[in-house]
Amino acid sequence: MEKGSIVVVNLQNPREKVIGILLNISEAGITVRGIDVHSFNDLANNHSKSKDEERDFSIKATTVFFPMHRVVSCYLDEDSGPVPSFSTQFKNKTSKSLEDVFK
Repeated sequence: MEKGSIVVVNLQNPREKVIGILLNISEAGITVRGIDVHSFNDLANNHSKSKDEERDFSIKATTVFFPMHRVVSCYLDEDSGPVPSFSTQFKNKTSKSLEDVFK
């Protein structure tokens, strides 16, 4: 995994799943700029509205450090056969890059 990659991080205590852009990974933990996976559809909907519709960008990426003891797994956001990645879903719905939204 390289800095700037879109990743999904599974966490414990409490259980969370975050999608975001990888900023740093070390023995101490992972720094990601992103959102909770449960907010993904709302984020995509906000960015897919036409220019004439009022946009509500209340869902914004945040930069968070997760200590390694909370990290269960971290994987690249990639298409898996016929199942599109979060990035592909976002691009198809909004014509925008998820990387650009998280920057």
